[in-house]
Amino acid sequence: MSKGTLVGISIIAVLVIIVIVVAASIIGVINTEVKLANRYDAQFNVVETTLDTMRKTIMNQHKCTKEWADQFIAVVAEQVKGRPGPVAAKGANPGGIMGTLTGGTGGIAVTRESESLGIPQDLYMKLANSIEGKLAEFKRSQDTLTDVWRAHKTHCEVFPNSLFVGGKVKEKPEMISSKVTKMAVETKELEDDLL
Repeated sequence: MSKGTLVGISIIAVLVIIVIVVAASIIGVINTEVKLANRYDAQFNVVETTLDTMRKTIMNQHKCTKEWADQFIAVVAEQVKGRPGPVAAKGANPGGIMGTLTGGTGGIAVTRESESLGIPQDLYMKLANSIEGKLAEFKRSQDTLTDVWRAHKTHCEVFPNSLFVGGKVKEKPEMISSKVTKMAVETKELEDDLL
C-alpha cells in the first residue's frame, strides 16, 4: 500500500471513532434525561402515597373517622414544629416530639392533649409517634422530589447537554404546605407570632 492510502485509511478510522464517541455521548445525555424525567414524574406518586398513608395509619390504629384523623395530624404537626412548652419558657430546649409533648414535665402536656381528644395517654403517644415518623417521611418525599427536579434541570441546562435536551426541563414542583407558609413565601413576610 502506498503512503497516501495508509494516511487516508487512518483519517477515515479516526473520523469513524470520533463519530462513534460523539454518538455514544449524545445517546448517554438523552438516556440520562429520560431516566431523570421518569424518576421526577414517579416521585409525585411517592409524595401522594406518603400523605395518604399518614391518615390511614391513624385510622387503623384508632379506628376513627377521616375527620378525627385529620384533626389529630394537625395537632401533632403543630407539636412537631416545636411549639414551646413549659420548660422552653424557662430557657430549656426540650427537643423532638417527646420534649414537645411532655414539655419536660413528665407527661403533663401528653395527658392534657390525650384528655382533650378523649383517648388514653398510651394510645395518644403511639399515634403521635406514628405521625411524627410519617411527617418526617412526607418531608423526605418532598425533599427528594425537589432534589430530583434540581438534578434533571441541571442535567438539561449544562453545556453541551443543553444542545440536545435543553428544552426538556420539567416544571418546578409545587410543595404541599400550609396556607400560612404559602402566603409567607408569596408575600416575603412572616407574622411575628408564628415563630
